[in-house]
Amino acid sequence: MSTAELVQIDGLAPITKEDRKKSKIMLLFPPEWVPTAPYLALPSLTAVLREAGHTVIQRDINIGMWDHFFSMEFLIWVKARLGMQLKGLQENEKAGALTEREMNQLAVVEPAYELDVFDLADRAEDAKQIVRGDRFYNAELLEGALNTFRETMAYISSAYYPASLVFYPMESNLGYRPGVSKEVFACLGDEQVNVYRDLCNQLVLPEVSKEQPDVIGISIGTQMQLLAGLTFAKLIKESFPGIHVVVGGNIITRLQEDLVHHERFFTEVFDSAILYEGEHALLWLIEALNGQRLLASVPNLIYRDAAGLHRNPEVYTEKTQSLPLPDFDGMPLDRYFVPELIIPYLATRGCYWGRCTFCDHGQGYFDQYRGMPAQLVVDQIKSLRDKYQCRHFLFSDESYPPALFKKVSQLLVDQDVGIKWTTLIRFEETLQDQAMWDLAAKAGCCTLYYGMESANERVLNLMDKHAKKSVIQRNLQMAAKSGIWNHVMAFYGFPGETFEEA
Repeated sequence: MSTAELVQIDGLAPITKEDRKKSKIMLLFPPEWVPTAPYLALPSLTAVLREAGHTVIQRDINIGMWDHFFSMEFLIWVKARLGMQLKGLQENEKAGALTEREMNQLAVVEPAYELDVFDLADRAEDAKQIVRGDRFYNAELLEGALNTFRETMAYISSAYYPASLVFYPMESNLGYRPGVSKEVFACLGDEQVNVYRDLCNQLVLPEVSKEQPDVIGISIGTQMQLLAGLTFAKLIKESFPGIHVVVGGNIITRLQEDLVHHERFFTEVFDSAILYEGEHALLWLIEALNGQRLLASVPNLIYRDAAGLHRNPEVYTEKTQSLPLPDFDGMPLDRYFVPELIIPYLATRGCYWGRCTFCDHGQGYFDQYRGMPAQLVVDQIKSLRDKYQCRHFLFSDESYPPALFKKVSQLLVDQDVGIKWTTLIRFEETLQDQAMWDLAAKAGCCTLYYGMESANERVLNLMDKHAKKSVIQRNLQMAAKSGIWNHVMAFYGFPGETFEEA
């Protein structure tokens, strides 16, 4: 079904809170993602479900994984795994039956097994304390902690040879391509390289057994989370076949055309998939599972029944101004790898520019761009600040609109909100007033991330970014002069770009 065949609707008739059957829902956020702040998906879903009267348990397995990996308990377990592998490899070596791959594995496992795991675990535990406390601000200590994390991940990787597991950036590689369904299914069952199987057995399945939810939702936002998220889904379905497992998120939306042609995902891995935005679609799915709606009426949904796979043609786009405040209650806010809590916040959906020819972020939205009034944005920020005693915010918008940037900055100053914040922004001709940049800095703007992509105007026009070098320079100079840190992103190899232009 192409997007041209989809029909945007205004929603479904509400069921009153008194008449609505209540369910227990567990929401999971899988690895790999950065360990510095909670991701906004689960709190956004949780807010709508709790407002409707459902019980919600939200679990950030991503930060749980990093915390677990850098613990004495897990590293001793890795040592035992290495020992079992080493024994088998040495027996094959004595019998003269080692394959070339086993020879390579032995060369990795043998020295790893000799490593002092207690020393490594002590240093890893201390590294976590460094990034969570005042020692974070000592550059030498911070660098040492990050190097310890990388050393630890190399040690863990040796037990999952030939997988390459890394701390940061998010570049772990299990040797399977997440965009090839045949390889995805092979990875889900691979006990040698798929570390997420062990992670699921150790962190996820015990939680499911304890909570016994009616529905489990797994939010898979990026390709780096796909193998972990699908591994969790498959093992949950195998262990708890009575629980409805639904997946959603940006990457699931992008894969919708593949999913509808692979029924095996819906028989072996999960029960249903929600596309595009999921807050109300998930609520309506739960009502359908409780017999209060038809599954065929739920927008944004792919599901399977006795007749086969179905992709409902209706699409619902969230009304941003009507959504409740994201609910972070139950998230492990003290476990992130930063000395002070950072809360993500979203004032817009989609990208107001939406024209960059290389960008596929917009595929996660059916309706490209919506925003909220500046005063509502500031009111919600103040509510989150007070509720969670948080002074640091990540405005995680695709690209912060210039008009909203100016209005929010002014209100943050006028109302003395007293926060620090960062966001992503485009280079814009309307942002060439030094007083505006000074205002943003006074409002607490600390760092800005710009998608420059190229410093060549011809290439920028090919990309449909239409940013002039003079504007780029002035925006950066003015922001820097006001005390805002600039982080510029660029890449080379765009089709049509010459060697000299790159």
